[in-house]
Amino acid sequence: MVNKPSIMILGTDHFEKSAVQDYARTDELDIFTPEKQLEITHVLTILKEYAPTKIVLEYPLKYQSSLTVEYQEYLDGKFKLSANERHQIGFQLARELGHKNIFAVDWNEEEGVPDIFTYMQRQETERSKKIFNDLEKIIAEANEKSQTLTIREYLLFLNDTKQVRKNHQLYTDIALLGDNDNPIGANWVANYWYYRNLLIYKNIESLACEPDRLLVIYGVGHVHLLNQLVHEGDHFTIQNVMEHLGVMRAKEKNAQP
Repeated sequence: MVNKPSIMILGTDHFEKSAVQDYARTDELDIFTPEKQLEITHVLTILKEYAPTKIVLEYPLKYQSSLTVEYQEYLDGKFKLSANERHQIGFQLARELGHKNIFAVDWNEEEGVPDIFTYMQRQETERSKKIFNDLEKIIAEANEKSQTLTIREYLLFLNDTKQVRKNHQLYTDIALLGDNDNPIGANWVANYWYYRNLLIYKNIESLACEPDRLLVIYGVGHVHLLNQLVHEGDHFTIQNVMEHLGVMRAKEKNAQP
C-alpha cells in the first residue's frame, strides 16, 4: 500500500492590498496592532499542530529563487515582514517549524485572454449587473466579518463550504457572459481562471513526496477548484482545514471558568 502525501488548503484574504491585482478588494486590516499580532500567533499555534513539512504560497513559481532569498533574509534577521499573509502566516510558521525553504506555485498571466471586467462595464446586461452586485455583497460581508472577528474566526468564515462555493459561483456566472459568436466569459474562465488553477495544482503535486505534509496558503477564491482538483486527482490524503481551525475554539471554551 502506497502512503500518499498529506495536504491542507487554507483559504485566506489578502492582508496587504498594495500587491493585490484582484478586481475587487476587501478593506485592509491593521495587522500590526498588538491584538491582531496575538491573533496571528493563535493561528500559527493551531497550524503547527498539523506539522506541515512544506509550506506552499501564492507566489509566482518563476520567482522561486527570489522567494528563497527573501525567506533566507528573514531567517537571518535581515528582512522586515509586511502585512501580506505570505509573511504573517507562511514565513512565521515556516521559521517556527525550522523549515529551510518555502515554496512558490503560482502562475498569474492574462496575456491573450479577454479583459472580462472591462467588457462587463462596457457591455452592461442583467447578468453582468448581477455579477457585480453579488461581488459587492461578498466584499461587504467579508469586510464586516474581518472587522468584528478574530483572525482565526475570519479564516473559519472564509473557508466555510458555503462561502467557498459562493466565491466560486462568481466564476461560473462569468462563464455565461457573451453569445455564441463571442463566448467571452467562457473564454476568460477556461483560458485564464481554470487554466491558472490547473497549473497551480500541477505545481503543488510536483512538490510532494510520499512523507510530505503540505500546507497550501492561497486566496480563498482558489479554494473550490484546488480542493476539487486535489480530490479528483487522488494523489493526496486531504486534511480538513475547518477541523484544524476549529481546534482553538474548543480549547477556548474549555478554558473558560
